Amino acid sequence: MSALADIKFLGWIIEKLSLYKEKEREKTNEAISAIHFAWSRTYDYLRNNDGDYIPNQELSDCWNDAARCTRLIDPDLATQLQDKSRFWIHPNLPRQRRIIMLNEITDELERLNKKFE
Repeated sequence: MSALADIKFLGWIIEKLSLYKEKEREKTNEAISAIHFAWSRTYDYLRNNDGDYIPNQELSDCWNDAARCTRLIDPDLATQLQDKSRFWIHPNLPRQRRIIMLNEITDELERLNKKFE
């Protein structure tokens, strides 16, 4: 009887781990989508405005959402995305930390995408 209980318990653990992994994949997918959306909006904005850095609430909101979606899977990246959000509110203020560049965000997206391989 003990072996049967152990097998049932092991099955329960495997099911819980499977659900956890699926939720982690969903969170990662949500983060990738939010980051890509913010990246695309920023790229289009800079291309259409000759690279001018003027305050832009929409871009700040996009980067803030990307940070929120990323926080649970990569807190360091989320902090950098939050800094990017603050940048777009006041782009001309001096910064204590360097703001992540769009090409570096592309690298981070590729790293997150590898979680699906």
